[in-house]
Amino acid sequence: MCVKLMISKGELNIEDWNFFLRGGTVLDRSTQVPKPKANWITEAAWDNITELEKILPDTFTGLSTAI
Repeated sequence: MCVKLMISKGELNIEDWNFFLRGGTVLDRSTQVPKPKANWITEAAWDNITELEKILPDTFTGLSTAI
């Protein structure tokens, strides 16, 4: 209920909320930054990192290169 109220008031972006709930969906991995060889980063986690950079570039630009 709180989330619905925040969305209706414009205090929460629906795209951000959906990303939080479902994570990122990569449709074309050919344009995705290559995943580091680190074993602790799963494919799903890497998908979320790269999609987060696309959805919120002002906040997360450079995250994938920093990892």
